[in-house]
Amino acid sequence: MKTLKLMLSVVMLMATLAACKKDKNDPNDPNNPENIQKVTKTDLLPYFIVAERKTGDQKLAIMTFTEDGDGLKVNLHRQGYLRSITAALSDNVLSFDLDGTGNYTYRYTLEKNASGQITLKSYLYSDKTNAAQGFEYAVLANSTSVQNYENADFKTGNLLFRFSAAKTIDWDIRERQIGTKYYPPPINQTLPVTGIAPEVSIPYYALSAGSFKANSDFIGAMVPNWKNVNSPVMVIERSNIIYQTNKQ
Repeated sequence: MKTLKLMLSVVMLMATLAACKKDKNDPNDPNNPENIQKVTKTDLLPYFIVAERKTGDQKLAIMTFTEDGDGLKVNLHRQGYLRSITAALSDNVLSFDLDGTGNYTYRYTLEKNASGQITLKSYLYSDKTNAAQGFEYAVLANSTSVQNYENADFKTGNLLFRFSAAKTIDWDIRERQIGTKYYPPPINQTLPVTGIAPEVSIPYYALSAGSFKANSDFIGAMVPNWKNVNSPVMVIERSNIIYQTNKQ
């Protein structure tokens, strides 16, 4: 009986040790630190972040990445605004201090799966000068897989705009007065001439594949999702108004 009990104890101990060893090295356990895929600066280069601040003007920001020697630089764009900052990337956390004072800090927690795809797990923007400030929303997009916006129309509600082949944003295309015509006597009238035309046509340039800017007039990007919409959309800001639009 004692021998049987001893054998059972040995078997149970071996099973416990085997289970512990399996848990420690289980390649399918995402919580095991040994299995976490490390995000590198090279991994981030094809990506960009689109974020909306809660308060103030120029709420929409687009952040692209470039190499800076052995470091990583974040290029933060808003309407009529650009700031390039050296960022820290450690343990899959990307962080930077906008002006070196600690007043405006950004922190993004990233995750990379086995196929190399990076996702944004969490985001935080802290403004010590304004307790109400922060991020309304932020999303990570891959410039190699986002929808193309060039030579395409976009619409939200009654607002229609186009990215023309001439590299301009033709904004708010609708029927409007495009000129006048004078009718001599006996009519003796000046009447409006109407046609389909944009409100303005403004040149734009790409920040990366999928994102663009038109100096102080427009900024926007194609994103894989946005707030309550889990499908590709374009977000674009003009005059401090952010529009969520669909490709036509």
